Amino acid sequence: SAIPEPGELRDGRWRTFEPVAPVERALRGKRFLLRPGLTFTPYANPTPCNAHCSFCSEELMRLDADRLSAKTVIGDFDRYFEGLARAWSELAGFPMGLSLSGLEATAHPEWLLRLLTLVQTHGALFPERVLYTNGSGLRTDPRLVPALATAAFTRVELSRCHFDEVINHRVMRFDNGQPIRHRAAFEETVHRILKSGLGLKLVCILNTEAVSTLAQVEAYLDDAEALGVTQVVFRSLSELGEVYRDNRETRWITRHRVNTRALLDEVMTDQLVTRAGWTFVGMTAGYYYSNEVYQRGTIEVVIESASYVAHHEGVQRGVLQKLVFHSTGNLCGDWVPNAQVVGNYFSP
Repeated sequence: SAIPEPGELRDGRWRTFEPVAPVERALRGKRFLLRPGLTFTPYANPTPCNAHCSFCSEELMRLDADRLSAKTVIGDFDRYFEGLARAWSELAGFPMGLSLSGLEATAHPEWLLRLLTLVQTHGALFPERVLYTNGSGLRTDPRLVPALATAAFTRVELSRCHFDEVINHRVMRFDNGQPIRHRAAFEETVHRILKSGLGLKLVCILNTEAVSTLAQVEAYLDDAEALGVTQVVFRSLSELGEVYRDNRETRWITRHRVNTRALLDEVMTDQLVTRAGWTFVGMTAGYYYSNEVYQRGTIEVVIESASYVAHHEGVQRGVLQKLVFHSTGNLCGDWVPNAQVVGNYFSP
């Protein structure tokens, strides 16, 4: 009700984000400023990914990067988890969100199960725990969904670009032999997660190869509602600006990005007239993303825009906006493994 014209906020809305005062912490013998409520990501690359999504952000090389985290898989699991435990012990008393992403965490079930055990040991650190996944391991290993529930995960964010398996595979491109590439296996996985009591949010990356129009968005929501899903997020392909090196993924993203602003203008006009069947709930903004939230039928719908340019600017302002634990043992305030380095935790 306090928003006179949504269009004023739809252009670069993450820039309206007003951060709370940072907290100072000593990490590896140095002082750092941390944003309260930041997320911690143990970068999930125990093995190469089992899908090769056309839009994969882990294949994007920033100009200031000298390597990709995705190319350095975790070698020594004992050393890795000992280092991660050191980092979490040093951060004790600073509650964060646990954001489990990177490559595909479920592709190596033993690694994931060991991580979940460690999460429970440091439970007070993580009031919110989220797994971002393509669902592959959840379909093939029956231990994983119950283990996530036991580890008190808040929700699973399950990626699917389209309910038609042929269209979806054009974009997500699973390895041969992955059952989740088929619609029946995907739907069975959705039901398994819902039955466990875990929260579930379907994630659809908007792109012109799969879902790009409002009619296609609504068809996706109809399928999701029939499955019993109550939360769906439609994410834009992030704005890349001039901070990434040209490669196959940057070209694909540029070619297939959907104009999220135009989509939002169809859902709700500047006169606050909402499309039939949609109810406006609110707007939220982070340091590099922005959301509009609606209710359509039984589903909470989030339409999200993001800018990696704003992300890059945000992490260079002297306050750590997020923490990423890389396979090298480095804890960084950035996805780039040689940027915003806090320190290495492989040694005591």
